[in-house]
Amino acid sequence: MNSRFVIIASLIIGIFSSAALAVLVYYEPPTIFFSALALLLIVLAVTGLSGPVWGAALRRMTSKKDGRTVVMMGIRFGLWSGIFIASLFLLKMLHFMDRVLILAILALLIMIEMFLQQNAARKRPSRKSRR
Repeated sequence: MNSRFVIIASLIIGIFSSAALAVLVYYEPPTIFFSALALLLIVLAVTGLSGPVWGAALRRMTSKKDGRTVVMMGIRFGLWSGIFIASLFLLKMLHFMDRVLILAILALLIMIEMFLQQNAARKRPSRKSRR
């Protein structure tokens, strides 16, 4: 899969999810099903719109030449952003918004990402210097 195709598909998914979320909020009454659907659309919209931004930021910050890896890392960071924003909306709907809980959710998502990166680094073959 081409990295440009992934970026364009991500943006299209983000735009359509944002439009669907706007229609859902405007036309439907707040029920349990529509609230769950709204949280899913929030995750998709934030992931789709922030994934390419994360990818561009990572491309500038890292020295990796493989564009596909950087774009996929950006999409994964966008997914974590979407899950974080949706969890904030869920806490707000449950009237359970607390600073400590917000920081705990953020720390949990960061630890999961660190675990995934360490796991991927373990699976890569090590480069031993030849002497």
